[in-house]
Amino acid sequence: MAKTSLCLVPILCQFLGLHAALLDSLLNQSTIYYLKPSADVSLENVDQLSSVESVKLIVHGYLGSRTHGSIMPLRNAYTAQGYDNVLVADWGPVANLDYPSSRLAVKKVARILAKLLEEFLQRHGISLEGVHVIGHSLGAHIAGRIGRYFNGSLGRVTGLDPALPFFSSRSDDSLHSNAAQFVDVIHTDYPLFGDIRPRGTVDFYPNFGLAPQPGCENVDVVAASKLLHEASNEFQLAATVILIRTCNQKFRKRNGS
Repeated sequence: MAKTSLCLVPILCQFLGLHAALLDSLLNQSTIYYLKPSADVSLENVDQLSSVESVKLIVHGYLGSRTHGSIMPLRNAYTAQGYDNVLVADWGPVANLDYPSSRLAVKKVARILAKLLEEFLQRHGISLEGVHVIGHSLGAHIAGRIGRYFNGSLGRVTGLDPALPFFSSRSDDSLHSNAAQFVDVIHTDYPLFGDIRPRGTVDFYPNFGLAPQPGCENVDVVAASKLLHEASNEFQLAATVILIRTCNQKFRKRNGS
């Protein structure tokens, strides 16, 4: 007997079918760029690297892009502090759909980006241990899936306030501690958009991971939710600058300068 599909609302089912086709076309626009002082360059156009020891990949979140305000300070900080190989993913065409569609696409986007990253690493001889993937919001879960594409062999994955809606602790397309050799997570926006469940090797909870974060108490709800969800990026940015300065100071003392 042939199987039949039941559609209780034909118009809605037709819309979802068209929407699925649109989603597939947008998925193919997801890509990764290599950061240079002049402009972002597609990975296939990168010929030589000044260093093959490590690479950082930044993945934006829902409603974002590679030039989104939540991402720019972090990418600028890494390049300003001397990191040679900084990559930034752009899955904006999918990230700017309605949230359920963007959330549904996490696994597919991660696979596309992971394949691009894999080709880049192989072409330039960079080891998996030297890879650090940083993801914000939905991008944190994408970062986790990228890590699992490499069977947890990446050196590090950082999750910045992983998105909460439509994710459970058992979701197979979400961030988990097995995404890399070391997984660190910053939680800042529970119970609004951020997940408070432990998802890393180490989880950090500024203000216990709860909204509102200090300084956001008197902001309206819509603006506050955005501010709080992006607060994890600010903590990562601060930690990056502090860590680099500390290492530089120790290096200067060791060399008597």
